[in-house]
Amino acid sequence: MKKQKINEGKQDLKKGSRKKWLFIGLGVAATGALTYFGWQYWKNHRNQADAENDVPDFYEDRPVIPKPKTNASSSNDDFPLQKGSKGANVKALQQALITKYGKSILPKYGADGDFGTETINALKKSGLPESIDESTYNVLVKGSSPNYATTASQLYAAASSKDFNKALALLKTLRNTSDYKTVSDAFMNYRIGGVRQTLVNGMLNSFTNEQQKQSIRLAFSNMGLKYDGSKWSLSGFDTSRMLITKTASKVWKDPKTSVPVPANMVLGREITKRGSYSLFENDKQLFLVESQHVRYHK
Repeated sequence: MKKQKINEGKQDLKKGSRKKWLFIGLGVAATGALTYFGWQYWKNHRNQADAENDVPDFYEDRPVIPKPKTNASSSNDDFPLQKGSKGANVKALQQALITKYGKSILPKYGADGDFGTETINALKKSGLPESIDESTYNVLVKGSSPNYATTASQLYAAASSKDFNKALALLKTLRNTSDYKTVSDAFMNYRIGGVRQTLVNGMLNSFTNEQQKQSIRLAFSNMGLKYDGSKWSLSGFDTSRMLITKTASKVWKDPKTSVPVPANMVLGREITKRGSYSLFENDKQLFLVESQHVRYHK
């Protein structure tokens, strides 16, 4: 009897276990069905709402990245003008170079309004910097007088930082002795090496390379300053005897000592000619150069 009861108890446990797993299975199935039908309802409802509002069907957590705004009216013709600049200002600059130096200065593209390699090469040939600020542009294109105080400040900065190209470009904006005097007076408000200096002395003392000094002297002579071999003055410039190299040449200090010089260098005041050579003076010293390699300053 006891054994029979034990067997009946085991059978009841098996039946109870089957019922338990049956209910669990039904619960899982019901949950899955509800989840599926709920998803379908949400999706259909979402699609309908999106269609009504004309909204793209993105997931909630997917960010919508807006396209960057572009300014169609943005200009590439602002100062300073440099490689990559395009527009009316560039074209006016190019035309000014052609007017002053001829079409050969921009032989391929001319005044096309595009600041490229050809324009950079033209500026280099003209002794101008590769980047043109508004002050330099106005002098080249409009022929207007420079802002004297600003020019003096910029020349001081160029001298202090040893920026020869910038200094030379600024000097070329001074058109006459009047421009020079006004800028020089403003320049003397600054100190170079703790000393107030005229513009001539400040530039020539700041740049010690002889080729640079000669280019600076030529810039001063183009303003109309007079150089007598040792000093400069504002009393006019006697161009009839000042020698400038037409091509690369050699300058002879004595029969055994020569120095190569580039084209377009101011050599000094001619004293006389000896055979095929010209004798000239520079810083109170005498030198010889082949006469066929030089011309008089115009």
